[in-house]
Parts: sequence; structure tokens; C-alpha cells
Amino acid sequence: MKLIYAALFALSAVFSARGAFPLLHMKPVVLQQFHSPTCIVSAPDGSGRVFLCDQPGRIFIIENGMMRPVPFLDISNTAANPAHQKVIPVNTGYSERGLLSLAFHPGYANPASPGFRRFYLNYNKNYQAGIDPPQHDGGSWTVNCTTVIAEFQVSAGDRNVADPLSERRLLMYPQPQSNHNGGNLVFDASGLLYIGSGDGGSADDNNVGHSGGAGTNPRPTGALGNGQDKTVYLGKILRIDPLGTNGPGGQYGIPASNPFVSSGGSVKQEIYAFGIRNPWGLSFDEGPGGTGRLFCADVGQGRIEEVNLIVNGGNYGWRYMEGTERPSFSSTMTHPGGTLIDPIAQYGHPGISGTTLPLLGLSITGGYVYRGSAIPALQGKYVFGDYGATAGSASGRLMGLEETSPGSGVFTLNEAIPILGGNPLSTRVMCLGRDASGELYIGTKSSGGVLALENGLPNGGLYKLVPVPVNPAPIVLTAVKDSSIFSESTSELGNGQGPLFTGASATGDVRRAMLQFDFTSLSAGSRFSSAVLQVHVNASETGAASQRNTLLQRVLAEWGEGPSTSLTGGVSAQNGDATWLNRIFSTSAPLPWSNEGGDYASTISAGFGLFAQSGFRAFFGPQVISDVHTWLATPAVNFGWILNTSDVPSASTTKTLASREDADTAKRPQLVLVPATPYEKWLAQLFPTHLTGQWVDPDLDGDGIATQLEYAFGYSPLVYDATNGVVPVFTVPSGGSSTLTTAFRRDSAATDLTYRLEISADLTTWTPIAQSLSGAAATGQNGGSVTGESVVSGTIRQVNVTCTLSGGDGVKQFVRLAVDRAP
Repeated sequence: MKLIYAALFALSAVFSARGAFPLLHMKPVVLQQFHSPTCIVSAPDGSGRVFLCDQPGRIFIIENGMMRPVPFLDISNTAANPAHQKVIPVNTGYSERGLLSLAFHPGYANPASPGFRRFYLNYNKNYQAGIDPPQHDGGSWTVNCTTVIAEFQVSAGDRNVADPLSERRLLMYPQPQSNHNGGNLVFDASGLLYIGSGDGGSADDNNVGHSGGAGTNPRPTGALGNGQDKTVYLGKILRIDPLGTNGPGGQYGIPASNPFVSSGGSVKQEIYAFGIRNPWGLSFDEGPGGTGRLFCADVGQGRIEEVNLIVNGGNYGWRYMEGTERPSFSSTMTHPGGTLIDPIAQYGHPGISGTTLPLLGLSITGGYVYRGSAIPALQGKYVFGDYGATAGSASGRLMGLEETSPGSGVFTLNEAIPILGGNPLSTRVMCLGRDASGELYIGTKSSGGVLALENGLPNGGLYKLVPVPVNPAPIVLTAVKDSSIFSESTSELGNGQGPLFTGASATGDVRRAMLQFDFTSLSAGSRFSSAVLQVHVNASETGAASQRNTLLQRVLAEWGEGPSTSLTGGVSAQNGDATWLNRIFSTSAPLPWSNEGGDYASTISAGFGLFAQSGFRAFFGPQVISDVHTWLATPAVNFGWILNTSDVPSASTTKTLASREDADTAKRPQLVLVPATPYEKWLAQLFPTHLTGQWVDPDLDGDGIATQLEYAFGYSPLVYDATNGVVPVFTVPSGGSSTLTTAFRRDSAATDLTYRLEISADLTTWTPIAQSLSGAAATGQNGGSVTGESVVSGTIRQVNVTCTLSGGDGVKQFVRLAVDRAP
């Protein structure tokens, strides 16, 4: 009888209760290791890997919750090999150009498919006159950049490295301006590639390079625009067969079912739908229960953001329509004819008037219909977001659509889906993504500039939407002290018992709010995977200036919360108050700040665009978590945070926030702490300087035991172990049967693991004979018996299992230990 030991490690799901848009947790996956995420996808190869496009031109692989340090592909302007440099340079400023999307061919993992090992990118490159296609209208305008739709192949010998020299360019078209490049790529099940193309940039689809437009003011009011001009690629959803040859130049095919293949003339036969402004979020509703419909988020001009269902030949109205409104800049434009398809959902920009739409954000970020299994109550709902509710500040939002009845095409908008700690968010929502299991991810960025750093590190973030953990559950702390300070020099002002104030008054006087939390109730050694400060905006001054960024920073000295009270601002300070000049005011012996206006760290913990709209705001990020861990380790330096408007003394930026004394207890400042999993704690102890999701080599010590299995067996990945955690032993066969005696190690403190000892005769069907769930003692199954557990050391146990195997020594039998880790 032959037995083979195999050790497998996989991620398993956690299930939540049903309900309309359940409370969700944005679990940090990778932080501070990439700049600006534009696309998050999975390869259809069963590996479970997630691929992330970074706008400068790199694609990273996230595997088992960690980001591989070597890019899957680097075609950035700074790639080590000049021959690999393809993507247009980006800098610390805002840009919509770069590496925008990645799509794997459905046959990527199938050697029999012509799409084997092939994937496709949408990126912008520097324009090369005489090489790249010329201006689409024959004009003499200056091309800003070229959009490239290209095919690449993964290396034959390494699934984690692509070949940058394998590029085959399928389609290129010039961009008249730098913005509105669209960029999304998605495949349907038949292998046809859909391309989201923006209208070419500028504004109103009415500049040079836009049909009928001009670069001088006033611009032509009746211009057709690229969105309605079917002779250009811009402002469209395109559809091609990347492996076909009947397209221009023979580099791709044009499906016979495309709506304009028989139109003749110069109409682009690649067009699938038109009347699009700037599609940022193109996705099929696919997976178990999926409808196959194509969702598209289209970024608006000055008033409306919209979500559309894309159909073959559909006209979505731009530039004649923005959402369901007729914009003033197209008031003399002739109706393009035919039916214009209305969006299934729309919302307005903060500050606009003359609409009943909710005013939620400035730039829509498209998402996905959820078809995963970990969050049953989210099933069938479309989750999407907004880049940021205010220009120049971090204030993203996650929203959702729920169809009133299946197939009706009528959707209800959820303006802010429930997120643990609050929604909107103190970060920009750059993109959403989906893994092979249908679970959703959020790509974020704190700063507006592509290469801009925050606290010296890249500020891109990858989060996974997961159910709120229940064991252990999040810890919610309410502020134990809060106060406001005021810069008016005529007198010492305080407000220890009233609402909190931050920003600047109409006369430019500055307000800052401070708040502190007590961690003494937490057990020693507590560690958290995320920390979210939730505050409630009660009121805010109106106007553009009220939308300035509000920063969260650590206070560096003790301060007082005195008895002064005012509902409208500062009043004469009383003993114990914090003031602009004194951290603890006293008529006899005041304790001054070292710096007027408070002593606080230059390091930014988080930032937020607290715009003129009431509601909860969530400050979070890696520095917020770091602050909490610092205070847990050294309670003596816990002086809390200060809320400080970044660009004071700009006038009329004051926000009024609920304080800990607010009559509505739900509005009081709260800190939501999500305990780290045992595995996360283990990693933090071994690699205390690592960033969230930083790569750990699968076998650091070279002993052949994967790092994640070292955790399961109670080993150290830094120390060579001569034996693995499973020891199969057999008795001599007798009478056509034999007894398997096996021992395996487990950690009773690893409550995020499930251990399953399994046997198989064919390596296909596996039968568990012993199992340990969430740290509990192992039990026998299907004829297996646990004969005992012995303590190895601390929480490490050795489980002894026996099982009688039939078939004698003429039949092969296999045994493996499968270890699943809950996210």
C-alpha cells in the first residue's frame, strides 16, 4: 500500500446573515506598496491570484493576501529595460493617463484555446507622428497621447511573470486631450473584448479633436461631439475579437453581430454602443445567478453621474444629454435621432441646484454585481462608488443598486451602503474589482497626484469587502475627552462641553477639534487589522470654500476638557479648558502649548473632504492603525488626535461635529477597532516592520514547509524544521486491510484555521477522517478515530488518528492534511 502526503492551504469564506445591503467591512489587504490602482481582476486559471494595475505602468500579483514584490509586468516609463518602457510618464500631479486596464482571455489557462497565455491591456503612450494613427478628423490639432489596446503573453515557464516583449498592438487611436480616456477592458464568455473609450477629454465634448468643436471661445453650440460621431472611436463602447483578422490591418476581428458592420462609409464597425462620455467601470453580471448584462458607469460633466445597462447599438445620449438632463452647452444641438437610452441610476454633484437628485459625488467609479458566496445578503446587488465628493480632497463613497424585481431593469439607489465605521470614506475610490470567487475589492488612493506620497510612502490601497467579523467582534470605543480651540487673539476661548468645530470662520479665524480614546479596557497585546474613526458632521458652512480637506493628526501633549459650553463656537475659557494658547487653561498657572494652536505631529493620520452635507464620515488608513498600536504599546503618549483643516486660514470652512456630549449617542465620536486574526498577529510578531500585505517568502527557511503551514503547525518560518506537521505510519497489511496511524500538529490558538485530515484512492475524491474547527479539539469522521491529543508546547497539540483502510497493499491510498484559513 502506497501513501502520499500532501499539504494544501486555501482561503475559505465567512458567511453573514441575509438582509438588504448588509453591514460590510473594508478589510485591508495591501497598503502603501503601490501608487494608483486602476484595475483589479483575477486570472481564469484557478490559482486564486488577484492582479492589480498600478497607473504608472505596473501589474502586481496579490497571492494569499500578500503582494508579490516583483511585478507581473512592468511597462512603466521607469522600467529597468528601456525596451520595456511603454506607458506615458506620470508624475506627482493628477492625471487620467497611464496603465488603465487588464483583461485575461477566457482561454488563458486552456492549452487547447487560441487564447492560451494571452491577456490584454489598455494604456496610453506618447504620440509618435508618422507611426501612430493620425488625427481622426484629418485636422492639424496636437495629439496629446495615443490609446493602445495590446495583447501580451505570460512567460511559458513562470506564471508570475509576463513577457513585455510579447506585445502585439491590436488597436490604437489618438487622444486630443489628456483626460477622458475611459480605459476598461472586459471579455464576454465567447471571447469578445469590450473596450470603454472616453470622448477625448477637455469639457462638453466640444474642443479641437471633437466633431464640430473648436479650441476658441465661444465654442460652437451645436457641435455633434465625438460621443455621437460614429466615424470615431472616442465616446464609445467598442467590441472586437482579439484573435480575429478581419479588422483593419488584420490585427483583430470585427464580430458580425456588431450593430454597424453594414453601415458603410467611414463608420467604425468596432462600435458596440455610443453616446458615452467617460466610462470608468465596465462589467458583466456573471457568475452563479448572473444575468449577463453589461453595466457601465459613465463619468458626468458638471452635474450628473450615471450608471447604464449597455445593449448592442444603444445610444446613451452624450453630448446631447447628461443623465436625463439636457445640458445648457447642447441647447442648440440637433437631436441625434433614434431612441436615447436613459441611465438606470444617476446622482448629482454637491453644490448644484435645480435638481431633485441626491448630491453625492463628482466622478463615478463603476463596480460589479455581487455573485460571490461569502455575503449572501449582497447577492445580485450592484456595488459601485465615487472617486470623491469634493475636488482636491479625499472623500470617496460606496453605493449600491438593487433591482426592484429580477429582470425589471428598475433599480433603487442606496446612497451609502453600510460600511463598518462609516461611509463616505477618507480616501478616493479609484476602482472596484472581483476575484475568481466573485468576492469584491476596492482600490483606493489618499492623494490626487499619481506618484504623490503620503508620509513618504505610496498611498494606494487594496481592500476586500467582507462580512463584519463576529468572533471576535469589532470593538467600539466612544471618545472619553474632546474639545475645540479657537484662534481669536482678543481673548482665550474654549468649548469643552459643546459640539466640536474645525475649519475657519468667515473672518478667517481658525478652529481645531481634539478628541481622545481610552484603551485601558483592551487586553495586553491586542492587535487590530483596521481602525476607523467615525465622526458626525452636524453642519457646515456652504460654498466652495467649505469643501476643504480636514486632516487627522496625533496630538503630542496633554490637554484639558474644561466646563465651557457653547453651541455656536468659542466662549471665554474656564479653568481646565484647552485654548489656542494653553493646553490647560488656568487663571493662576496655565500650561501653554509649545506652539500656538496645539502641538501635533506633522504626520497625517488621515484626511477627509468634509463638504457641506451632514452625516457620518470615516477616517481610516494605515497611519490610523499605527497610531492605535503606538498608544496601546505606550499609553503615556496617548493624547488623541486633532482635526485640522489643511488650508486655513481660508474663510468659511467651519464644520460643526457632534461631540461626546451630544444628545444623540449614535452621533458621538467613535473608534471602531477590528481585531486582527490570529494569523495576522503571528505575522506582525515575526515581521513587525512589514506593511499590510507585504510579501513574505513562501519558504523563508528553505525547509520545504510553506510559511502559512508553518503557522498552522506552530513552527517558525525563520527556523529550519526537519519534519513537517504530518507523520503517516502503517501496520503490516493483514487480511486485505491495513491500519493507518497518523499524527498531525495543530495550534489550538489558531481559531482562523480548519484542519482536515483526508484520504483518497484516486487523488480526486477526498474523504475527511478527522477534523478540527476554529481551534476546537479534533474529532474523527467517516471511520477515522482520534485516539488522543498531546501537548507539544504552549497551544501546539499533536493529534493522533487511526483509520482502517480496505483493499490491501495492491491498491494505492493517499493522505493529505488540508488547512483552510478564514479571511
